[in-house]
Amino acid sequence: MPYSTRTMQPADWPLLRHFKATEFQHPEKMGFQFMVLLDRMREQAGVPFRITSSYRTPAHNKAVGGAKDSAHTDDICEAVDISPANSQHAYEIMRAAFLCGFERIGMYANGSFHFDVTGDRRPNRVLWHVVGNPA
Repeated sequence: MPYSTRTMQPADWPLLRHFKATEFQHPEKMGFQFMVLLDRMREQAGVPFRITSSYRTPAHNKAVGGAKDSAHTDDICEAVDISPANSQHAYEIMRAAFLCGFERIGMYANGSFHFDVTGDRRPNRVLWHVVGNPA
């Protein structure tokens, strides 16, 4: 069963302290419970997050070289890529991810991260490193 039971609605965005709908390519596709967790992670980290990827259409995912079964393409999206401002922020973001219970984490050579909560349908408790560009 997915972590989120529904997608974000316009009335939900003001409930979050650290994110606005405009930071996401398709805010209407983001999972509600996932966004609450991501907001908690941002609070715990105490540093800004720059969202570089969230929901992607299958065509967009293919165009950017995303994984065939990318969590970014799920109907209720529970995945984001985040680009930290510096290595200290990267540390705080990773620490907060573990404290908040994220169990699917990717690290890219350019310093950005992937976080998702799709362990019910993909391998869980994984930390991976991708040498190429993030999709």
